[in-house]
Amino acid sequence: MIKTYILTRPYHNYSFILRHKSGMKLRYDFTGGNSITNTKAQLILRGQFAQELLESSDEFKTGLVRLFRTEDGGESVPSVVVSQQPTIVEEVTSPEQLIEYVAEKLEKVYLRPDAALEYAKRKGFQFPNLELKKKEE
Repeated sequence: MIKTYILTRPYHNYSFILRHKSGMKLRYDFTGGNSITNTKAQLILRGQFAQELLESSDEFKTGLVRLFRTEDGGESVPSVVVSQQPTIVEEVTSPEQLIEYVAEKLEKVYLRPDAALEYAKRKGFQFPNLELKKKEE
């Protein structure tokens, strides 16, 4: 099983050494990060011993390092599965109310209702009573 770990902070490179109780030392080098573009450094581990040692470390327990992806047999399986039920908002009925709702609840300002609706849908909101008026040509 191949596991990919990621740093939660945007370091360019990050390295630390862990010591097993048997005395064996392993160096973990996280590379590929960029603090300017907020890209997080990653490390791919294939050995079960190295994976278990990293997952029992303080860096993993405190949240500095987290499991990003697990691959088994060439098929990628996401490590975190989020099944979020959509939030249904029935009080929004007009485009103006939609823009105000998105600005207030999601802290994002839009001038066009269609852009606000698209953003709200990506965040898991549904508006069953909303009536968007189409422009007549």
